[in-house]
Amino acid sequence: MPKNTFFRLDEARREEISNRAMQLFVDHLYEDISMKMVLDSLSMHPGTFYRYFEDKDDLYCHLIRNVTRKRAAYFNNSTEDSLFRSFLTGLFGNVNGTVAEPLNELEIKLTETFLHIPEDILLKVYLNVLKGESFPLIKDIIRRLRVDGYLRPDIDDDLISFMFESMQFNLVMFYREFGIKDSQMQHKLSKYFADFMGHGLLEDHKYSELVSDIKKAKE
Repeated sequence: MPKNTFFRLDEARREEISNRAMQLFVDHLYEDISMKMVLDSLSMHPGTFYRYFEDKDDLYCHLIRNVTRKRAAYFNNSTEDSLFRSFLTGLFGNVNGTVAEPLNELEIKLTETFLHIPEDILLKVYLNVLKGESFPLIKDIIRRLRVDGYLRPDIDDDLISFMFESMQFNLVMFYREFGIKDSQMQHKLSKYFADFMGHGLLEDHKYSELVSDIKKAKE
């Protein structure tokens, strides 16, 4: 987590630092990025950088936390009929082509670096960012879906929230374990899990309505 001195900067300066850092992480493999590259990219003296961040990992976690919160804000403003599709979009990317992506192009590319960062950094991001940020968000979305009559009556909120929260992490680990590097195959697997989990959560008639809406949107 960045230090308080970083948050005392004006918003424009924080955004400039974040955008430059995102571009660096997008353009280079995580393990190839040296502190000199970080400092050069940010046009920053070492003493200044360490007043704001603990290290490179801290900077990366901050960027991921930002995009996670941006998606969370998007979910909270979603209309009820698009809520579930927005939910799946945030977890798996735009798997069906029907939901607007709240992140800009650079932010999307940053989330894709998940597929390549070292496993210890992936675990650090999951434990220090995603686990803390996404669980209450997912649980609230599930609650709202239940109120609106979408969910099956036997759904356990804590269990499903935990499963969704850890799903993206586990998918990335699955790709690595079995050497799945093709982006189209990764997309198909993500879509499969989104459809599978969605069907398991929703009442049959609501799932049928969702599938029908998706088909109409593609025509």
